[in-house]
Amino acid sequence: MISKPKVAFIGLGAMGIGMALHLLEDGFGVAGYDLNSKALETLKLKGGIAAASPRESAEGASVLVCVVGNADQCKSALLAESIGAAWGLPQDAVVVLCSTVPPEFPQQVQSWLDNDFNRPDIKVVDCPISGGTVRAAQGKLTIFSSGSKEALGKANAVLNSMSQYLYEIPGRLGWASKVKLVNQQLAGIHIAVAAEAMGLAAALGLDTLEVYDSVIGSPANSWMFQNRVPHMLADDWTPHSALQIFVKDMGIVTAEGRSWKFPLFLSSVSEQLYLLGARMGFGYEDDSGVVRTFSPREPSTVALSKLKLQNSSTTGYKDIQLIHDLLEIVHTVAAVEALALGMKMGLTATDVVPIIANAAGSSESFRTIAEKILAGDFSTGETIIEGCTKLVSWFVLRPQFGPY
Repeated sequence: MISKPKVAFIGLGAMGIGMALHLLEDGFGVAGYDLNSKALETLKLKGGIAAASPRESAEGASVLVCVVGNADQCKSALLAESIGAAWGLPQDAVVVLCSTVPPEFPQQVQSWLDNDFNRPDIKVVDCPISGGTVRAAQGKLTIFSSGSKEALGKANAVLNSMSQYLYEIPGRLGWASKVKLVNQQLAGIHIAVAAEAMGLAAALGLDTLEVYDSVIGSPANSWMFQNRVPHMLADDWTPHSALQIFVKDMGIVTAEGRSWKFPLFLSSVSEQLYLLGARMGFGYEDDSGVVRTFSPREPSTVALSKLKLQNSSTTGYKDIQLIHDLLEIVHTVAAVEALALGMKMGLTATDVVPIIANAAGSSESFRTIAEKILAGDFSTGETIIEGCTKLVSWFVLRPQFGPY
């Protein structure tokens, strides 16, 4: 029987602790490091090793998994003088970068290891993840991977254990982060428009629970709407995924757009909403809390509006349809914007579409528009003018409706 490799695990946050504990349950030896002593204690109680530094966690580990918050933290965890993980990794180890980082960063890490640290034997695998805390603990993440065949082969057992969907992205190191960037671009826009739609529904006096139920299963639905709106309805801002993460991720998206001189209208507006949410003090609460930029009361009016309407009036029906139209149109434009950026970065729609369809960036509109783009079909479906008319005419007909 082939024994499973020892894994070093750096970053035991909301996602990382679930991933590390799952690896333990699957028979891997895990030595973890995090600044949070409670996370280390949890790992130790479950049979893992609580390391005092990244270097200590890496000693004897053939695979190192890094799930920290950003690129600077990754660099520090790996290369910090005397305590970085690279000081402890054995010969021919592989570093698996699971954090969402700029696409050029994994190649930079490989260059630092090769040239600055004189450890060309250590290979980097670019492996951004998607799926949330529950799926992380279940070993059912979606993982995008890129790197050399040799490095991917060494990491394969660990990646398979942690994932339900494991995609190898054609291209060189960093191309998996390009696909993750597209996914986060869509996910960030979808959370923002879900917040806007639910804030508008509350301002219209609609039963927000009824609105949510009506969207699920309809062409207006998205993975993020279905996952995040229940938090809004419950007025529950427990940080399953902190708003601050999308401040970072949408910043990566818009920076990439600037580097290509490529306009990103929805991404830029969404980034500003997350920045506003952070400015309002919500950065380390759940990202669904961005709804409070539209509904700033405590409790949120979205949660307070869960009242079943006594009469299902024509006006109420039309207003609910407006919410559907708003979601569906923004999801459609987001799909076009994200696929266009992906292709600008060198990805092909054929590579990206099947992956995003199973990840957190999916929406019913994405599936529809992506299928048409792949088929080269721009002659069927609703026209741009028809979509604009739906939204603009509603506000023209109701000029008394003020900001919500």
